[in-house]
Amino acid sequence: IYGVTTDPFWDIVFAQARQAADDLGITLRLDRLEPQPSEEIWHAKMASKMINLCNEGVDGLFVTIPSENVVRAIEECQNLNVPVMSVNTGAELSQKLGLIHHISQLEYTAGFGAGKRLIENGMSEGFCLNPEAGNTALVERCKGFEDALAENSIPYLGMISVPLDNEALFTANVEQAIDREGDWDGLGVLTVGASVVSALLSLKERRPALLIGTFDTPDALFQGLEEGTILFGIDQNPFVQGYMPVWLLTLLSHTKQHLQNNFIETGPSYVDESPSEALQVCVLNDFEVCPRPVQENKNQLTRIRPLGLALAAVSLALSTFFGVWVWLNMNRSCIKKSQPLFLGMICIGTFLMASTIIPLGIDDSIVSPDACSRACMAAPWIFSIGFTTAFTALFCKIWRINILMTSSQSFRRVNVTAMDVMKPFAILLTLNVIFLLVWTIVDPMEWERNITSSSADSRSSYGICVLGRSGVSTAMISCLLVVGFCVIVLANYQAYKARRISVEFSESKYVAMCMVVMLQVLLIGIPLSVLVSEDPVPRYFVMTAIIFILTMSLLLLIFVPKMHFVNDEKKGRRKTNSTNVSGLRIVKNPHHQSGLSKKQVNDLENVFKEAETYIGDTTELETLLTKAGINIQKTTLSRFSAAWMSSQVNRQGTQLNAGSEGAGSQCNEPEEEEEEE
Repeated sequence: IYGVTTDPFWDIVFAQARQAADDLGITLRLDRLEPQPSEEIWHAKMASKMINLCNEGVDGLFVTIPSENVVRAIEECQNLNVPVMSVNTGAELSQKLGLIHHISQLEYTAGFGAGKRLIENGMSEGFCLNPEAGNTALVERCKGFEDALAENSIPYLGMISVPLDNEALFTANVEQAIDREGDWDGLGVLTVGASVVSALLSLKERRPALLIGTFDTPDALFQGLEEGTILFGIDQNPFVQGYMPVWLLTLLSHTKQHLQNNFIETGPSYVDESPSEALQVCVLNDFEVCPRPVQENKNQLTRIRPLGLALAAVSLALSTFFGVWVWLNMNRSCIKKSQPLFLGMICIGTFLMASTIIPLGIDDSIVSPDACSRACMAAPWIFSIGFTTAFTALFCKIWRINILMTSSQSFRRVNVTAMDVMKPFAILLTLNVIFLLVWTIVDPMEWERNITSSSADSRSSYGICVLGRSGVSTAMISCLLVVGFCVIVLANYQAYKARRISVEFSESKYVAMCMVVMLQVLLIGIPLSVLVSEDPVPRYFVMTAIIFILTMSLLLLIFVPKMHFVNDEKKGRRKTNSTNVSGLRIVKNPHHQSGLSKKQVNDLENVFKEAETYIGDTTELETLLTKAGINIQKTTLSRFSAAWMSSQVNRQGTQLNAGSEGAGSQCNEPEEEEEEE
């Protein structure tokens, strides 16, 4: 029995009292009065209703004690053996009357704490707004506020009485009491009733420097906290003040038992930041639509992430190991012929590709959604640049040896350095950077959490990187795919051209194996990624596996054979399938791509040893061989004309060994240092 219909604080109290009655299956009667001309009339009507209820024979009564005007009514109920509890207001009077329980916050303590908080925020003068000057609880709040200011030597301008439901009169009363112009810098106010918060915020629009603290948690408080117009609110837990007395009276009526503590403290609790949207809805709907704790499945990567990081660590470690190995052995003949620059680029490329696994494993279980969005864009940057670096290095390696072989067949001397074939890499890398920059600046990917389509109760969700809102993202991805496709096509084309060159000079065999592995992985991995697009755990595993297999196949197929032959070379057990004759390397395997039999090889050795004149073209070489009784097909002869030209240049003091700078996966015995021409 209390609370006028215009005070929103009591909406929650009465709603929870009804909820408790429904839960317990009891009959509850709640009386709420309309605004009265004066507090005396209001309190007199309250007292009259109390007496009538007790005379009717209720099993229990809970009331507020705003003033001594209702004390006589409570005493009459006690004389009729009706259990009485008090809530919210009248702690001291409740103790004097010997009531079973009083349920409220410590009003004086709450006011004192509010004063200290306003002082901490820069208040140099303060006043208290009281919409019910005769309410003992509100007077205690203002008294606590006043004492906090006095303790810190802050001037107290007094308690100002304001109306509950008249904004114009409210503003006039406050302006008249303060009586000063300006923005009220350093002036602080504590309102002890929730019903006047909206009017106070309107006043702040005229006096923007006013510092505001308030009791209770009305709707306007949350908005004020978000906008910074209110410093804090004081929650005294109206839920408990409405729900608990019904429970306690029911318990007392049925069991004659009650709690030993007379005073049940529900506050104060200071609210200095806006609660979640769900909690705001809960409070504003009198706790009837509060969110219940649910076991939501967010499909986060917490469990699978260590596996992905472990695979990334393996690839990163191998890339680093092979890079260091190349650097330590770069003076060896076989490493020189394998072109250390490009081997290093392959290591760098695979290192970057493996690093992509790290941003792919980032979700909202470890960082904020904004950080997840940044990780979304980091992944294509790292992978695209790494992929281009690694496979362009393969292309440049084989292209260089093809240039040397082609020029030798036409009897031309050429000087082809590693930097001469780096232009395609520079062009492709520049295109990658341009496309990625446009994508990142204009229409970047964003991370968001969506409800799983198969979730009937919306308790299953997944986080995913989504493309931007315009078509720029799609266009840039298409351009990056075209660049990547061009890199693969160029590498395969050069490997195909080098298919007839000895494996000592070309890596076409191993490049082809890499392409087969890549094709199989992509044919299986891409459809799987689409199928599990709404399940981050298997999607992360599939993408991690694709990257791991690509990097490992490239590293192992390129570097393991080299390490094997370097090891054999160090131990002196290298078995060669070729011989050097006058600077010309001849492969002895009769099934090799040269097409020569063992007898033809021996005959060629004798011819080259006996030749004393310079052979200037293929015709002269053919004539010499015919005289020696050696018949070789035209195609076979053209293959060796370039090598014979190389031997003749050696005789003139200029070494041109096309094989010495090849991209061989097999290595020859240590040779003298050769000039790269």
